[in-house]
Amino acid sequence: MTESHINSRQQQLESWLQQVFAEQAFTLDSLPGDASARQYHRIQLSEADNSEVARYIVMDSADEQDAMRQFINVAKLMAPAINVPTLVAQDIEKGFLVLQDFGAVEFAHLLVHATPAQIDEHYQLAMQTLTALQTVPVETAQSQHQLPDYDVELLNREMDLFSDWFIPYIGVELDNALWSDLKAALIKEILQQPQVIVHRDYHSRNLMQDQADHSRLGVIDFQDAVIGSYTYDLVSLVRDAYVEWPESQVSAWVNAFWQLQKQAGLTTADSIEQLENDMNVMGVQRHLKVLGIFVRLSQRDGKDRYLADIPKVMRDLMYELEWLEVQGSHGMQQVVASFNEYLRETILPAYQSKFVQQYI
Repeated sequence: MTESHINSRQQQLESWLQQVFAEQAFTLDSLPGDASARQYHRIQLSEADNSEVARYIVMDSADEQDAMRQFINVAKLMAPAINVPTLVAQDIEKGFLVLQDFGAVEFAHLLVHATPAQIDEHYQLAMQTLTALQTVPVETAQSQHQLPDYDVELLNREMDLFSDWFIPYIGVELDNALWSDLKAALIKEILQQPQVIVHRDYHSRNLMQDQADHSRLGVIDFQDAVIGSYTYDLVSLVRDAYVEWPESQVSAWVNAFWQLQKQAGLTTADSIEQLENDMNVMGVQRHLKVLGIFVRLSQRDGKDRYLADIPKVMRDLMYELEWLEVQGSHGMQQVVASFNEYLRETILPAYQSKFVQQYI
């Protein structure tokens, strides 16, 4: 994008905001970008004496009008159950949206200087929020909001980010037979799991401390929501790409989430062992996808900072695969054992050679 185009876009945005906030003075500050092509700004309205009146978030989604429509659609679906940003103003054709501002404190920030008890309280709140989201009827999401299914095609396409981007990046040949068998086994089990509304990126950077109400988490970046596995958002939260916890702590939170699901009357696993199995199956799918996405963000989009998060994702993937090799269903154990042998002999040495000096 040329500098003249950026300046023109900025002028277009400011002109639109002057119409939205007529005769109201404001300042506009750009916010750091995320993994998408969208741009975010914080607008501060002020009086003549420069005293602050209000703050909002401005989304500039110039090339993603469909994503903006879906953002608005999903916000309306989720708003009765969880704390999503209130929509203040919109112009879909221009690609502009003004939203409630939750503030600048991410869930990840809350964890930095927290005590173990405070950390647990934060995760309990995040799991309560997720449970509330899962109480939204799937039928409503399908009939009124046309949320897509997390189907075979989408699950496959996401995992192929690993084969299309991560594998070439570390410079090895993929064993296509083992890869196909692994994907088929994962998808078969995933599609049998209870189906709920899935945020699809429910982690520490997409949950916010609501500056107006600290008792509630603000939930953002939900426009890619689908109908899928009840464990997808759980594994996104407890095996976050950006925050690491001992597996004993992860297990405790998984158990707590299982209790919350049962208390809410949700369809869930019959045992904690089944929930752990389902989460690890879903986790393999997610972490294969994330490894591919992080490399793509670097190679295609020039966002190299995500490479530093790959070792955490790889550790999670290896844990889940090893768990399934030992404790998974009989069919899954056989498939995963074969893939793990190839992973240990071929993928891991190449990965370690690529990453050891800088990231591991």
